[in-house]
Amino acid sequence: MTVTPHKFKADGDFVSRLDRPERRRAIPPSDIIQRMNVSKRDVLLDLGAGIGYFSIPLSAKVRTVVAIDSEPKMLEVLEQRAARRRRDNIRTLVGEALSLPVPDGSVDRVFLAFVYHELALPALVLEECSRVLGPRGRLTVVEFQKWDTPFGPPVEDRKLPEHVEKRAKKRFWMEAHYSEAVYYQLEFRRL
Repeated sequence: MTVTPHKFKADGDFVSRLDRPERRRAIPPSDIIQRMNVSKRDVLLDLGAGIGYFSIPLSAKVRTVVAIDSEPKMLEVLEQRAARRRRDNIRTLVGEALSLPVPDGSVDRVFLAFVYHELALPALVLEECSRVLGPRGRLTVVEFQKWDTPFGPPVEDRKLPEHVEKRAKKRFWMEAHYSEAVYYQLEFRRL
């Protein structure tokens, strides 16, 4: 039996579903970004960037954000939001996680927020993340806890932090693990 992962669709009122006050309270971008310890020199790839929930605040902290998503409608919203905030260091690209449209070693950081549970082949995606990272590159994975929360995918579609770490250990070593009520955050360094 093949299990198809839960995938967030850009339909209906997807913007308000992704960016509502209760979500911002439970998942404040500033807390996640602070733990990442990013630099103004960093080129960061936001994989599954969506409407820019993280890309826009990250753009204030890094040199460039490469925002990649498979849903063009999401990237259109991101571009409009970035323009309103005069964020000209965000580059959007339509792309798939298994073949990122960026050269080898071209980014300093890869950021996956609430995307891992949607991946059909997570180990291969993590290898692709390693490919695009430079030699001292870092990977951040933020995911929903594997218990019932006020929003997020069905619990059975969620992955434990140990699942992510096991799939990542071929290319990365884990530097930090943060756990909150709704989400966890894993910080990795490329081997």
